[in-house]
Amino acid sequence: MSKAFYLLCALFSTIFVTYYADSLPICASSGCGNGVPIKYPFWKRSGTVGEVCGYPEFGLECSKKGYPILQLKTDTYYVTDINYVNHSITLVDIDVMNDTCPRAKNNVSIGNIPLSFSNLDMNITFYFNCSSQPSVVGAVPIKCLINGQGKKSYVFEVGTDIGRRTWTNSCDAEVMVAVKHDQIESGDLINGFGAAMSKGFVLDWNRAVDCAECELSDGYCAYNGTARQTLCICKDGRIVAKSCKKADDASTDGGSANGVELSELSGLGSKAVAAWLLVSALSSEV
Repeated sequence: MSKAFYLLCALFSTIFVTYYADSLPICASSGCGNGVPIKYPFWKRSGTVGEVCGYPEFGLECSKKGYPILQLKTDTYYVTDINYVNHSITLVDIDVMNDTCPRAKNNVSIGNIPLSFSNLDMNITFYFNCSSQPSVVGAVPIKCLINGQGKKSYVFEVGTDIGRRTWTNSCDAEVMVAVKHDQIESGDLINGFGAAMSKGFVLDWNRAVDCAECELSDGYCAYNGTARQTLCICKDGRIVAKSCKKADDASTDGGSANGVELSELSGLGSKAVAAWLLVSALSSEV
């Protein structure tokens, strides 16, 4: 083999290793201090620039209390647990944590992200500051929420608030939140809702549509915020467009060049691509 061949091999290797060492998103576990590990598909926002390893909507901030924080459509929540086996996350509204008589401000709204309510949850509805008490059986006011004007507030499990229209017309606000079934004793919602809300509710995460092919090929989904592009990080260090699966026969695969996927080469820069092509040409002559 010629001396030029070895020099070009060394050049390409240097560019290749430097590129991956400098720009490969790190999928390692991190945390905020309270023992909840943050790992794929979640990621910590602080210090993250450009690419993220995980779902773009699953970025977590760290609170002063040491809890990760997740921002949903209408509110902000502490993350008290992430179960990576069951694909579930436990959230507590930051406005009600450790409050014995919480006043929920907003409905729980997930928005268009890959999360859904768990079957461990139950929904409860509050009617706040009601000027009159509708004639509904079982309507007992929440004592700690009676305001100075004598207006009263009520809470029901969703579906049991008979005469909902009447409630809506006579109360200042209607708010629906989720709590865990096992945190409410049967028939004692009015005394147990505060403690239940402090324990939070559970959301299950679903595989993101754009990440399905990548994850099914044992890869990690990544997102480049600058380019607004979803990529796939393979365990062997490759960064590909969608899937980590390699073609059975690289020589006949139009999407690869000498076994290296073209989507990888596109990220290496023109110098790296040129070096690779020169090495390939020279190796075929020796």
